Amino acid sequence: MAGSKPTDAPPPPVLARAAQANLGEFERRVRRRPGVGGALACLVILVVVMNFVVNGPENVWGRGVVVVGLLVVATWGYVWFHRTRGGLYLFSGGFVDAAGRRVFALAWSEIRSIKGQMTQFAIGSLPTGSAFSYEVAFKSRVTGREGVWTFNTTYNDVPALARLISMRSRVRVTGLTDPYQL
Repeated sequence: MAGSKPTDAPPPPVLARAAQANLGEFERRVRRRPGVGGALACLVILVVVMNFVVNGPENVWGRGVVVVGLLVVATWGYVWFHRTRGGLYLFSGGFVDAAGRRVFALAWSEIRSIKGQMTQFAIGSLPTGSAFSYEVAFKSRVTGREGVWTFNTTYNDVPALARLISMRSRVRVTGLTDPYQL
């Protein structure tokens, strides 16, 4: 584990899953980034809730807005905390993706294709945003089933991560390869 920080060491469930999939030695962790959109939405909800606490109606609806708003913010905070504590743990023979309680392992030899894609969102004809992701298609050597694992810009430097996965698996990236390319 040369060069890795103690906080980047894989937790026991990740190590167990990597050992079960026979992925070899741990190399490094790729961290997740907190979502800006969710944080801004929570900030707006907190402003509305505080406004209801200070100036809101003293009835069931006003109190309901406060309770529901606080529950939404607390739930988002809990999910955010667990997602950012996880990440993508790279091993010599593959990787383990840990997000909350979900722990997914994939060997480099199982990867069949890597495809970059952008999804654009609109309300009517007004563009409202876009999301960039890579789809990694694989065939499990244990079950023989095919599946798709998707990773997006919740990871730090996602194009570099796609290049790394491509290099290790010896599978070329197809489709859109740069999230900032139009």
